[in-house]
Amino acid sequence: MKITFVHSPEDFYDQNYGTRFTPLWAYYLASYVPPSWGVEIVDCRTEDISVCAASDIFAFGGINQDLKAMTKTMERLKKRFPKSAFLLGGPITWSFEKEGKLHLLDRFDYLFLLDGEESLPHFLLNFEKGIFPQEKIIKTQRFSFDKAKKPRLDILDRKQCNDYYGAVIEVSRGCPFLCEFCDIRVLPNNNQTNTKNISLIIDEVDEYYKRGITQFQFACDNFIGNIQWANACCDALLEWKERAGAKASFFTWLTINLYKMPSLMEKMRKIGFSILFIGIESVNRNSLLETAKVQNMNVLEDAVKTIHSFGFIIAPGLIFGFDSDTEKMFEETLDFLKNTGTLGGDPSFLTALAGTPLYTRMKKSGRLSERPEQAIERKKVATNIRYLQDKDFLTKGFLYFAREFIKPGYQYSRFKTHVDLILQNSHFIPNENTGYASPFPYLKRQIKNTGYMTMLGKRILFLSRPDRFWAACKGWWLTKRYASKAPGLGTHLFYWLYVWTNLVLKYQDLRMSDFSLESVDESFDRSALPQAVQISEMERLENQKEGIKVDIQSRYTKQALQQLANSYPAK
Repeated sequence: MKITFVHSPEDFYDQNYGTRFTPLWAYYLASYVPPSWGVEIVDCRTEDISVCAASDIFAFGGINQDLKAMTKTMERLKKRFPKSAFLLGGPITWSFEKEGKLHLLDRFDYLFLLDGEESLPHFLLNFEKGIFPQEKIIKTQRFSFDKAKKPRLDILDRKQCNDYYGAVIEVSRGCPFLCEFCDIRVLPNNNQTNTKNISLIIDEVDEYYKRGITQFQFACDNFIGNIQWANACCDALLEWKERAGAKASFFTWLTINLYKMPSLMEKMRKIGFSILFIGIESVNRNSLLETAKVQNMNVLEDAVKTIHSFGFIIAPGLIFGFDSDTEKMFEETLDFLKNTGTLGGDPSFLTALAGTPLYTRMKKSGRLSERPEQAIERKKVATNIRYLQDKDFLTKGFLYFAREFIKPGYQYSRFKTHVDLILQNSHFIPNENTGYASPFPYLKRQIKNTGYMTMLGKRILFLSRPDRFWAACKGWWLTKRYASKAPGLGTHLFYWLYVWTNLVLKYQDLRMSDFSLESVDESFDRSALPQAVQISEMERLENQKEGIKVDIQSRYTKQALQQLANSYPAK
């Protein structure tokens, strides 16, 4: 018998903007398929689904915004292979269950919730015997990630590797922090760091490297969630790099408290870590307290500058629309990005993801904007919250932010500050490789795709206007001028231009009519905001059972909302 894993994401304006990475989930789950089964992996971004071979089972995996693309692909396959079974798993099924919208996935034969390492092989062995589950929904307990297997890289040939900018390696799951809006920590036993065996990580990196891949995403919820493990992992990577004589670049997700760990940052730079995604979220102290992002509250600006001074590029998570946000939030965010030399910046509006404490709070206070036949998607201009701020203010403010952000003067000032931070400190450690944001591997893959070539043409056209071209030239001159003092600044230049033009591609033609935001009505009692944070005894016990630290988070949230409520007259 045969199973085919189908990777069919929504590829339009995805977060990578034309830089494809290996579909890790498919190669990883393939390692759990029983030996009696044949395995094939089809990536719809690089392969024509119309020539896909027959299979007993077609398995899909994805996130919420992939639903339309996955359903379209599934329907095409179902017409050709009506007797095949169609499975769906991944974050989308858990999210839809929490929203009460699993019926939107009815076209798939079976839905897998949570981890599939144990449930998938069990399902396949029974399927082979003609034993089929009575229930459509297959849900299991969380898998112990320290028992993870190596992905089936034997079915990824070198020719296929040429289709990808880099590889994704999952290194840990879960995060010990408390963010109210985060749906990662509310998974069972995920409000802690669950790490993968380090020797297995090194084995995966080495095998990808031997296949010609030098750019890596270390997929995790917080790389430094377990600091002792992170240090040990970096030690092993340094040893591998020296042994293999390798030049590789890495991207990962972590938290702002990295700034307290100079020795770890030094190791990470020597390994080749280049770009770090860090959730900044807000520059408003009370907004950070509201969402329990307490690690960001006290020294945010200095922390960002310290991390930059080592040579890292921060890709920041930015959110507008917290209850505590003020009328100055858009201007203050622009000032923060410029003053800290932060090259990234693609903000979104606060969304209440299903299963999170934020979702519960919004529901209790009647502030969820329900869309009965549409699941919540992580769009930039439409959410499911009724904000305290006026919707027109939010819309105009976001348009103002986007307009100011892409101005040449603002962009050059931001890049110059970034370079100055590197030059004025003794922390800088150059990467031996060209860096994760390397222009030539990126351009090489852009020219293979008509859609991405069009995107590249739009970038070049935008930068061709004299004032923008002059800003780009000044940035280039900075990198040339200080190349001997700070080798590798060319990567920073490329990433800066990449992010600048990304925002243009996304928002240049954005109009007020493109926004779908809602606000509370005039009768809403703002003085009662803290009441929605109350946790019942049943909720507390359930959270405790699942290892979710909602009690601690709710205390921070309630404190911030009480401060906010005190500023409003009682109704």
